[in-house]
Amino acid sequence: MITIWEVLDRVETGPYMEEKDFDIKVIAKKCRELVKEYDIKYNPEEIVTTDSSLADDLFEAGLKLALEAGIYCINTKRIIKFSEEEIKEGIKSAPSEIIVGQGRDSRILYARDIEDKRRPIICGGQAGATIPEEWYVPMAMSYMKEHLIDMINHGGLAIVEGRKVRTNTPLEIQATRRELAMLREAAARAGRPGIGLIAGESSVSALGDLAIASERYMRTSDSHLVALLNELKTDYDRLAKAVNFTEYGAYNVTLVDPIIGGYAGGPEGVAITFIASFLLGRLLYRSEYHVCHPIHFRYVSTSAPECMWNLNIVGQAMARNTKFIIMGDVWTSAGAGSEMIFYEIAANTITNVVTGTHPLGVSATNGKYPHASGLETRFMAEVALASVKLKRNEANEIVLKLLNEYKDKMGKPDIGKPFPELYDMKKVIPKNDWETLYKSMKKKINDIIGGIIEI
Repeated sequence: MITIWEVLDRVETGPYMEEKDFDIKVIAKKCRELVKEYDIKYNPEEIVTTDSSLADDLFEAGLKLALEAGIYCINTKRIIKFSEEEIKEGIKSAPSEIIVGQGRDSRILYARDIEDKRRPIICGGQAGATIPEEWYVPMAMSYMKEHLIDMINHGGLAIVEGRKVRTNTPLEIQATRRELAMLREAAARAGRPGIGLIAGESSVSALGDLAIASERYMRTSDSHLVALLNELKTDYDRLAKAVNFTEYGAYNVTLVDPIIGGYAGGPEGVAITFIASFLLGRLLYRSEYHVCHPIHFRYVSTSAPECMWNLNIVGQAMARNTKFIIMGDVWTSAGAGSEMIFYEIAANTITNVVTGTHPLGVSATNGKYPHASGLETRFMAEVALASVKLKRNEANEIVLKLLNEYKDKMGKPDIGKPFPELYDMKKVIPKNDWETLYKSMKKKINDIIGGIIEI
């Protein structure tokens, strides 16, 4: 596979273009053309599709976009291009399984198939959120204490010792190191010292990532996210993160979060962009696995129907045509402590598991508020484990029923309660009213989905 040094050469020597021209003349134009050429159509009545030919057509469209568009580097205003041979070598060389975490807490993270009967890996935490420093350890412990959760991807710190963390300042180093130190403390106190982490969320620039490349903070069995900027873009900070962890030996993970309603267009164009992003992210960042996170222009949440359709069709396209390891984000509009969040979690999770990805969440309130806990992620895990029993047509019928329970509330969701109102902060256990609501909603949703969850 192409070396990261060759990638860096192309960052400086690729075709020159203004960023706005890349957005309009490349991304917007080509996505429109490819949607029409490959007849990619979103069907709101088939959130989980059984049309395998659509998944294959989507993959071919995404491969073509990857070849024709490439990746735009914001700093140099140059396009990083890859040949078809290089892209196919990236597909061929991608690992179909890796070991995350250490010792008894290690797990095999693997490429899932469509309707895969194997147990999915459950990644828990309020990824993407900013967590108050004084809550961080008990909140992280609330996930780590859940035995069904295999990995952790928790939020970052925006304030450290009363000081606001600004990007590209020394405080970003301190915040990222503090985040990792507290995750390590939480893991030890929860009795899971080797649990695998996706971490470094406090690091927006490369500074924080550089500061945690040490077994004291980020072990080589841990991972960090390297985003592809919207749409099909990168910059020196993202490239520096990838170079640093390539040399250090921890896992690079491509985070792809295109916007439905942005330059890629509607759900069909975004799905094509996802495929191109995963293929190019493998070459650009040498990523071992990838996170699928469609963003709705109005609701943000992955539980919007257009977003779940993307999780479904992208997961199927990648599972049928590659052995890439993919995680699907579970971002809900509602917060922990609400009834609504359970419907969103169930719909998201079933969609992910049945169509070839591992669930990652729950990022309640779209990561806006720290209104989250380990308990609703226990529910996500229970739904995920039950979903391996489902066929795609069964999953679609269930997801549509669940969607009807919350779709009209997405504009004004119930944001729930902050973590300290949900958990006993000293014992790190759910408070009675939160535990009672969880049990009630679990039974209610189990009735909707055919009693497949073990009660």
